[in-house]
Amino acid sequence: MPHCWARVRARTNAPLRRGAWYRVVRLNADRAVLEVNRQHLPFSRGMLQVLPIRPPTWSVVPKPPNSTYVSGTRYGVCPSCSDRQRLDEGAAVMRCRRCRGTFAIGWSDAMWRAFEVGAGAPAERALDKARAAALEALKSALRLPKESDDLSRLPR
Repeated sequence: MPHCWARVRARTNAPLRRGAWYRVVRLNADRAVLEVNRQHLPFSRGMLQVLPIRPPTWSVVPKPPNSTYVSGTRYGVCPSCSDRQRLDEGAAVMRCRRCRGTFAIGWSDAMWRAFEVGAGAPAERALDKARAAALEALKSALRLPKESDDLSRLPR
């Protein structure tokens, strides 16, 4: 099975870091097994957003009630190292203080919703097609030439 990526849906309580993407090890109609800290843990599909690629943008996460980790009403999660940082309202890109990567801020995940792996047991061929479509959309959004291989560094 080609790799997929999953994160906990906003406002869902789960023992996962909100906004962080985890590699999907197994996927079926109602369960997903994720690799979390080198362990394989099962989760209900309903609590997860599953995509065929790991988005290379900061996740914007509403701050949970009673949280004192970051100031403001929401925070960003780095797409590379999953570090949490305060977001500057209106910023388009942000540099991670931990891994030093610079990434666009995903203020809306509307683009990614179009590529969500739906419920049901996905066929390998369908995942390959979804991954290819997501990569093409990403190239278009970044205004890269069609033949560009600049996205080859994305996790598979």
